[in-house]
Amino acid sequence: MQKTSLKQNIISNFAGQGWSFIVGMVAIPLYIKFLGIEGYGLIGFYTALQATFNSFLDFGLSITINRELARYTALPDKIGQTRDLVRTVEIGYWIIGFLIGSGVCLSASLIANYWIQAENISTVTIRSTVILMGIVTFIQWPLTFYQGGLLGLQRMVLLNTVGVIFNTLRAAGAIILVWNFSPALIVFFLWQAIISIFQVGITAFLLWQSLPPSDHAPTFRIKLLTDTWRFTAGMTATSFVAFFLGQADKVILSKFLTLEFFGYYSLAATLNSQFQLIGAQVFRPLFPRFAALIASNATDELRSLYHKSCQFISVTILPIAAIVSLFSHQLIYIWIQDQTTAMMTAPIVTLLFVGTALYNLSDVPYSLSVAYGWTRLGFFQQLISTLLLVPLMIILSLRLGGVGAALTKVILSLAYVIFIPPIVHRRFSVLKGELQKFYVSDMGFPLFAVLIAAGAGFWMMPDTLPNIQFLLAMVLITLLTFGVAVLSAREMRAWAFEQFSILYKWIYSE
Repeated sequence: MQKTSLKQNIISNFAGQGWSFIVGMVAIPLYIKFLGIEGYGLIGFYTALQATFNSFLDFGLSITINRELARYTALPDKIGQTRDLVRTVEIGYWIIGFLIGSGVCLSASLIANYWIQAENISTVTIRSTVILMGIVTFIQWPLTFYQGGLLGLQRMVLLNTVGVIFNTLRAAGAIILVWNFSPALIVFFLWQAIISIFQVGITAFLLWQSLPPSDHAPTFRIKLLTDTWRFTAGMTATSFVAFFLGQADKVILSKFLTLEFFGYYSLAATLNSQFQLIGAQVFRPLFPRFAALIASNATDELRSLYHKSCQFISVTILPIAAIVSLFSHQLIYIWIQDQTTAMMTAPIVTLLFVGTALYNLSDVPYSLSVAYGWTRLGFFQQLISTLLLVPLMIILSLRLGGVGAALTKVILSLAYVIFIPPIVHRRFSVLKGELQKFYVSDMGFPLFAVLIAAGAGFWMMPDTLPNIQFLLAMVLITLLTFGVAVLSAREMRAWAFEQFSILYKWIYSE
């Protein structure tokens, strides 16, 4: 079985996500142009629906297959069981997908008549679109499972290659079709169904090809799930409760806002989802590596990897959050070329990016706890947050709309940064005595440096600049902010100097 290094996996993840970001930035304005802001609101509703089902009905299986395949491949006596494990979970996943898709299709009339509030799209079109959403949901549902398997095998280069190809086909095909055919919404979701069939089929084939060989045909063995039931149950309970924090804003707003204003929030949420995926490109290869190191009892390597990962997240996430938050209105206007859309979307984008940045700072400690199999932390974290903050989210959403929902996420993420790391550091001996280093060296120095650099750039930026000059200034401010962030983090600074030294020797070598 081919393996790649953590460095290669992270690079491939950023390359894949970078391309997906470019595709999305090109596609979204065209979606809005051809479908209208209400049509884009329906796409946002579909995205929220998918995320809701992933929280409620994944039952912790995707993260279980990720962790268990990482552990199995690190333990020689377990390698022969990998194919049986995949077959067992695979069957359950397809059954769940069929039930979910059927439920969405059967609920189409109720959603069209009583949930979605549209002014320019007919109820008949909405009902037909929701039926297609159910079909796409069924087809695409197992994709998360197959991707989780490839992640557990640490085949991120392969997974990102497939993702780049299909993300490009998905967006390019949709744009061409909605441009030339009508009704555009129906055509859009028909294309999503077609492209999902091929993506799921190819990803499934690649997972099975990547699994270690076995001396018997893969069989359904429920015992393999019962052996991990505590972990799976813990992740299931956590995902149930996490729904209220991750998707409640969209569900609440899709009911109480008109489709137009929900479209503005969906646009902000889409931008934030791209930002969230930047952190995910580190966590996706990091989690199985944590699990493998824990299984191998490599304590020193685990501790070193933990701090490097925390600093890498800080110097990667914080500069982007600061730049976008400070210049959100100008950036959205240049992108969408509509002043109303920029004005309505920018405050929500600012708050969502701040919340996501804070959340990512606490995610490495949380990922380590899950890699150890300690799911209780995640469950109680989500449960307490739900009980305290969901009522606040409802109140603020009803009073302030999308801005209120986004503000609630900032409060939630700040609480995570304050409370989660101390609990994790106290729980695991590998991190005892390391909490001050986390808050000061891994997070504090980069945060301070980023605020100074980005704030100075914002203060010096003239009020009115032509678009080209503004974008050039943004490039300079962004490079400066990233530079000071890297220099402020010890591990990242050492890595940067090492890379410059290698480059210098290569340039001046004979």
